[in-house]
Amino acid sequence: MIKVGSMIQSAYTHNGREGNIGIVLKLADPYASNYQSAPVALARVYYPKTRTSGWVDLKDMKAIA
Repeated sequence: MIKVGSMIQSAYTHNGREGNIGIVLKLADPYASNYQSAPVALARVYYPKTRTSGWVDLKDMKAIA
C-alpha cells in the first residue's frame, strides 16, 4: 500500500535499468479531478537523486519501503 512517506520506484525498466526511487509527499484525491473519465490516483513524488519532484500515476509505481 502506498501512503505519504513511502518509498516508491517506477514499475518500468529502461535498457535493463530500474526506475528512479522517490518519496511520496502528497496523495491527490482521485475523485476531485475535472475529467469525465475513470478516476486516476496521483501522487506528488520527490526524487532525491535529481532533486526534482513531480506528479505520477500510482498504477505505474511499486512500493519498495
